Amino acid sequence: MLNRKKIRWTISDLVDLEYFLAQDADVDEGVLTRRDRELYRTRLSESPSASRSDLLRRWLDLRREAARTERDAPLPGEVVASVFRPLPILLSALGALAGAGLAWGVLSYSGDQPINLFAALALLVILPFFFALFFAALPGLRLVLRGNFSGLFGGWLTGTLLTRLSRRLYSLSGGGENGRSTLVLAQSWGILRGRSGLYSEVIGWLAFSLMQFAALGFSLAVLCVVLLRGWIADLAFSWQTTTRVSAEQVYSFIVTLARPWAGLADPPFSHPTLEQVAGSRVFLKEGLQHLSSADLQSWWYFLLWAILAYTVLPRVLLLGAALLGTRCAWGRMSFHDARTDALIRRMQKPQMHIGKEGEKTEDERIAERTFPDEIRHGMTRLCALVPEEIFVRPVVEREIQREFNTSIEAVASVKLDEDEDAEFLQSLAGDPGQAAVLLVLEGWQPCITATLEYLKALRRHLGKDRLLVVGLIGPQNQNGWSPTPEQEFNIWRRRLAALGDPLLLVHNWGRSAHG
Repeated sequence: MLNRKKIRWTISDLVDLEYFLAQDADVDEGVLTRRDRELYRTRLSESPSASRSDLLRRWLDLRREAARTERDAPLPGEVVASVFRPLPILLSALGALAGAGLAWGVLSYSGDQPINLFAALALLVILPFFFALFFAALPGLRLVLRGNFSGLFGGWLTGTLLTRLSRRLYSLSGGGENGRSTLVLAQSWGILRGRSGLYSEVIGWLAFSLMQFAALGFSLAVLCVVLLRGWIADLAFSWQTTTRVSAEQVYSFIVTLARPWAGLADPPFSHPTLEQVAGSRVFLKEGLQHLSSADLQSWWYFLLWAILAYTVLPRVLLLGAALLGTRCAWGRMSFHDARTDALIRRMQKPQMHIGKEGEKTEDERIAERTFPDEIRHGMTRLCALVPEEIFVRPVVEREIQREFNTSIEAVASVKLDEDEDAEFLQSLAGDPGQAAVLLVLEGWQPCITATLEYLKALRRHLGKDRLLVVGLIGPQNQNGWSPTPEQEFNIWRRRLAALGDPLLLVHNWGRSAHG
């Protein structure tokens, strides 16, 4: 049996995926179902054993192919790719300029005053080495804190600077200043930042890699400048101190530093001898006349080895670890969230229509409300929150039981205010059973900022791994709760999608569920 090679994703693929999912928020669910089912049946079903990641990527490629025939402007992912493609070289060059400038300044030597050895070691070796140690400790810190260190770098990578840069390049490359186009591009970046459960690890490792390119460029430039200056100039290093430090103590210090390469070369090509250390010490009252040029020059080899061992090599290792971490992070991408679940369901669930055209049977109406397996299993227990103005317990319990056919753990009236509902929200956070939470809202009312803030607060209390369902109802009638009109429902979907919550499901009462 042949093993299919897994399709590799890139950051531009994620941006385009979010772009097309954002576009789909404006499309009728029936149209989406027919389109995605047809794509799967005619173009994607030849490999039924394809992984979820591969299936989504192939769907994305088909959507890109169709989009390119309908538009002249590049897709947002193409703009992002044009931004990221030269970034490693650009950052390496900027790092090299900074490193060359620092090294050239430190090694400035007029011929009458030797270079301060301790200053050169501190700026060219010790400080860069401690920065490397700091970056090397970040993955370990993440494990200790059980957090995601990449959030810091992911925030930097998808921050305002790159958002504006991508938008400007999108405009210059043919996208124009169309408000909707630039808004969708900004939303794509925003969702990459907000959907921390899905993308932050990949984005963080990618940013970490870019930082290592810049740092490696810095270190290599320092090494090259020190090497070049030693060839074209007569460099002389000396050390001096007001403390009672002896030449023997300094010699012991440099021997310790030189242990990584001590077996590769003998003194003075690995480090100065004790006599050379003592002969390169400057005493202010005695001047420089008694110093030997050979002693002053012996530190050049030591400095080259130290830069190579303590700045260049750690950065090479960190860059390799960052690239490996990025690759592993891509491999761990599960694409398990409400929106991609809905997409997979539309592609793989056969659609059957029985009866007169335009007429649906009761079984079809029930099927429309069937959640994907991952979501349905998470809703075996449900805790319902209902705004106090529409809270009538018998009606609420009857409607929820009829809609979801699940065990209702609790039904509570809420005021949709974090401060006033604080005590109840704290009780949700302490639920050991992790029951899914249903928040019923009136979908025919506008989606205001206060509601979005309440949902953010609710997510903070529930944690990132707990299912949250927003059930949108229309105006109440004699039969109970009615569906939200399609236009208003689509507006709610777009507003809630901007929250970037991978486990937030938006449900149109009596109709269907969406991410």
